[in-house]
Amino acid sequence: MSDSVSDMVEKFKQWVINPNNPGQPVLPKSSFGGPADRNYSLQGTDGPKTFLQHEKQTFGINLGWTDHSDKGTEQKVRRWFFAKNGDGPIHYGDVIALANGQDPSFLENKKRNVGINLEFSKTPVFEWKILGGTIGQPVITGQRVAIFNMSDGEPLIFFDRTAGGDIGWPSSQTWWDQAESFGKKALKEAMIEAIKSLLK
Repeated sequence: MSDSVSDMVEKFKQWVINPNNPGQPVLPKSSFGGPADRNYSLQGTDGPKTFLQHEKQTFGINLGWTDHSDKGTEQKVRRWFFAKNGDGPIHYGDVIALANGQDPSFLENKKRNVGINLEFSKTPVFEWKILGGTIGQPVITGQRVAIFNMSDGEPLIFFDRTAGGDIGWPSSQTWWDQAESFGKKALKEAMIEAIKSLLK
């Protein structure tokens, strides 16, 4: 793997699950009403480096970032959960549903005119994977991971938007143009190879 692709793989690992309670396996549940200890926080490692939360937006899906990254804030926004078919911990590469809070909880890739192509769904949408570790091994809290959408074929990342919550995909708007030293074609090829590497 070339240095540029390796660097891109690391760039895509933009999330830490429950950073203040590291070393624990990430466990699934089918609804927000399930065991409270299976609620998680999602801290970004890029951009504001705070927590992704349900947040009312004028445009786009109602997701945004907390103002702070302290332990108290992290406890308040432990409202993310992961559903999967079957029991046991979430493993790298498992097909899961990603959800936040109460009904409607589940995130679904859906075309919209403003903001990231995501909507909330009342029912689980199994189109997500947690990547960045060895496929088949349990996902552990406190580690940097990538959150991958199978429908879009890209990882979820921080993206500085003029309208809507600051999340996106590597292909969002002008992301291709942000590393002039690569040149557009080389950057796009590196991103594609990095995505493939995450899926191995």
